[in-house]
Amino acid sequence: MSIVSRCVLGSVLTLSLLPVAEASMRCGTALVYEGERSVEVLRKCGEPDQREVTPPSSPQGGGVTVEQWMYGPRNGVYRYLRFLDGKLVEIRGERG
Repeated sequence: MSIVSRCVLGSVLTLSLLPVAEASMRCGTALVYEGERSVEVLRKCGEPDQREVTPPSSPQGGGVTVEQWMYGPRNGVYRYLRFLDGKLVEIRGERG
Protein backbone atom coordinates (compact mmCIF):
# COMPACT_ATOMS: atom_id res chain seq x y z
CA MET A 1 0.00 0.00 0.00
CA SER A 2 1.44 3.38 -0.99
CA ILE A 3 1.95 6.21 1.47
CA VAL A 4 -0.82 8.23 -0.22
CA SER A 5 -3.26 5.31 0.12
CA ARG A 6 -2.38 4.98 3.80
CA CYS A 7 -2.95 8.70 4.38
CA VAL A 8 -6.31 8.61 2.61
CA LEU A 9 -7.37 5.47 4.48
CA GLY A 10 -6.29 7.01 7.79
CA SER A 11 -8.25 10.18 7.05
CA VAL A 12 -11.38 8.22 6.15
CA LEU A 13 -11.14 6.13 9.32
CA THR A 14 -10.63 9.24 11.46
CA LEU A 15 -13.64 11.00 9.90
CA SER A 16 -15.84 7.94 10.40
CA LEU A 17 -15.17 8.09 14.15
CA LEU A 18 -16.41 11.68 14.49
CA PRO A 19 -19.91 12.14 15.94
CA VAL A 20 -22.68 13.01 13.51
CA ALA A 21 -23.80 16.61 13.96
CA GLU A 22 -27.38 17.08 15.09
CA ALA A 23 -29.35 20.23 14.56
CA SER A 24 -30.51 22.00 17.69
CA MET A 25 -32.62 24.98 18.67
CA ARG A 26 -32.54 27.13 21.79
CA CYS A 27 -35.79 27.85 23.64
CA GLY A 28 -35.00 30.20 26.50
CA THR A 29 -32.44 28.28 28.57
CA ALA A 30 -33.38 24.87 27.11
CA LEU A 31 -32.01 23.15 24.01
CA VAL A 32 -34.11 21.04 21.66
CA TYR A 33 -32.43 18.39 19.50
CA GLU A 34 -33.46 16.30 16.53
CA GLY A 35 -34.76 12.95 17.80
CA GLU A 36 -36.80 14.43 20.66
CA ARG A 37 -40.53 13.76 20.99
CA SER A 38 -43.05 16.54 20.33
CA VAL A 39 -44.20 16.57 23.97
CA GLU A 40 -40.64 17.41 25.07
CA VAL A 41 -40.39 20.21 22.51
CA LEU A 42 -43.73 21.62 23.73
CA ARG A 43 -42.53 21.45 27.33
CA LYS A 44 -39.31 23.32 26.48
CA CYS A 45 -40.56 25.79 23.86
CA GLY A 46 -44.30 26.13 24.35
CA GLU A 47 -46.89 26.18 21.58
CA PRO A 48 -45.50 26.99 18.12
CA ASP A 49 -46.62 30.17 16.37
CA GLN A 50 -47.94 28.02 13.55
CA ARG A 51 -48.66 24.28 13.29
CA GLU A 52 -49.71 22.13 10.34
CA VAL A 53 -50.64 18.46 10.81
CA THR A 54 -50.91 16.02 7.91
CA PRO A 55 -52.47 12.70 8.98
CA PRO A 56 -51.38 9.37 7.47
CA SER A 57 -52.43 9.07 3.85
CA SER A 58 -53.59 5.47 4.30
CA PRO A 59 -56.76 4.88 6.35
CA GLN A 60 -55.44 1.42 7.22
CA GLY A 61 -52.61 2.98 9.23
CA GLY A 62 -49.82 2.41 6.70
CA GLY A 63 -48.54 6.00 6.67
CA VAL A 64 -47.06 8.45 9.16
CA THR A 65 -48.37 11.65 10.69
CA VAL A 66 -46.29 14.64 9.57
CA GLU A 67 -46.27 17.85 11.60
CA GLN A 68 -44.67 21.12 10.55
CA TRP A 69 -44.14 23.67 13.33
CA MET A 70 -42.94 27.23 13.02
CA TYR A 71 -41.54 29.47 15.76
CA GLY A 72 -40.71 33.09 15.18
CA PRO A 73 -39.55 35.37 14.06
CA ARG A 74 -37.23 35.57 17.04
CA ASN A 75 -34.20 37.79 16.60
CA GLY A 76 -35.06 37.91 12.90
CA VAL A 77 -35.02 34.10 12.46
CA TYR A 78 -37.87 31.72 11.78
CA ARG A 79 -37.40 28.15 13.07
CA TYR A 80 -39.12 25.33 11.21
CA LEU A 81 -39.47 21.93 12.88
CA ARG A 82 -40.67 18.75 11.16
CA PHE A 83 -41.98 15.77 13.10
CA LEU A 84 -42.72 12.26 11.83
CA ASP A 85 -45.07 10.34 14.13
CA GLY A 86 -44.21 12.71 16.97
CA LYS A 87 -40.40 12.51 16.58
CA LEU A 88 -38.42 15.64 15.63
CA VAL A 89 -36.54 14.84 12.42
CA GLU A 90 -35.56 18.28 11.12
CA ILE A 91 -34.77 21.73 12.52
CA ARG A 92 -34.27 24.48 9.97
CA GLY A 93 -33.70 28.20 10.47
CA GLU A 94 -34.34 31.02 8.00
CA ARG A 95 -33.80 34.74 8.28
CA GLY A 96 -37.02 36.66 7.84
